[in-house]
Amino acid sequence: MPKTSRKSSAKPSGEPSNSPFVPEVKESEHTPLDLPDWYKNIKNTSQAMKQLSKRPSSDQTQALIALQSMKGCMDRCEKEGVTPAQLAKLFEELRDHVHKAEILLKVDRLVVRKAKMLEEATGLPRIFAAKRVDFPWDLKADAFQLYNRWRMQVFELDILRGIRARPGTDRGADSIDPTWPYRVSAKFYGEGNLVLGQWWPTQLTTVRDGAHGSPQAGIFGEKGMGAYSVVLSGTGSSYYNDEDNGNDIWYSGTDGQNFTPTDNTNRLIETCDTLHNPVRVLRSHNLPNSNPYRPEVGFRYDGLYDVVEKKLVHAAKQKYKFHLVRCKGQFPIRCEDNAARRPTRFEIAEDDRLRKSGR
Repeated sequence: MPKTSRKSSAKPSGEPSNSPFVPEVKESEHTPLDLPDWYKNIKNTSQAMKQLSKRPSSDQTQALIALQSMKGCMDRCEKEGVTPAQLAKLFEELRDHVHKAEILLKVDRLVVRKAKMLEEATGLPRIFAAKRVDFPWDLKADAFQLYNRWRMQVFELDILRGIRARPGTDRGADSIDPTWPYRVSAKFYGEGNLVLGQWWPTQLTTVRDGAHGSPQAGIFGEKGMGAYSVVLSGTGSSYYNDEDNGNDIWYSGTDGQNFTPTDNTNRLIETCDTLHNPVRVLRSHNLPNSNPYRPEVGFRYDGLYDVVEKKLVHAAKQKYKFHLVRCKGQFPIRCEDNAARRPTRFEIAEDDRLRKSGR
């Protein structure tokens, strides 16, 4: 199996490093992080934990049962003598547990602590840092995503959490709630604590979680630092000239004027000519239906790409096309019709539910 290369080792709690130049690690395995203080500070002898044991709420009871079922599936995966056919079925079952937990399972800090879900021997690290079972790479990635969210104490299930919605159906008028405490900056190179295939319902939610830095623009970067991320979308005047072949992309910058490139175009020029840092590439459901890499709904993180060359296609408008090549050693784009596909069926259903409700 290929190894996921160029993974950033940004601060483990989800905050980016103070410098965007973060070291890269070559291991494909996600590494368990130190137990957070909030987790360690919850003692089994505390009044809150005693109350959870004696009189849990309905949501807490359901969550504890679901987590016990997930852990039971892990147990069966690790059992001696399990056949490859049995293991394949167990992997499917475990995927469902993880994917359902990401979207539907109502947990809180007490439930996560009681079920020991952040601990190497008993929790989600048993999947993404497994020593006894060769779990599928996509299952490891999704377990790590769930682990990171719970570790940061982001227990709210609303996929538009942290977003201030404006009245009406125009999601372009939404904004990030300034009081939302879990926002992650996108000003870093590499993928940080993102996982390949990670999904969001809107571009603004990619900004909330630090995958991209602009709620509307396709290129995000800083002057002198180049581009950090790019979104391939089916909107705007430039997308008709994009060529998306999955691992190989020709991406069209926006039109400048008076022989001057736009600021965003300049960020990709800096990356191509001087900095040579890989950029994160996300794909939007707004891409043409004929594009086989298009996510069914929302936005999906598809890995790191090098900006290897540029072409000037209109001098007066300073319009460029940029050649993006997917960095070697990464797992495949999660667009195929198989178990690794993102968005998951739970994500698609929740996105559909929210849209039908007017959100």
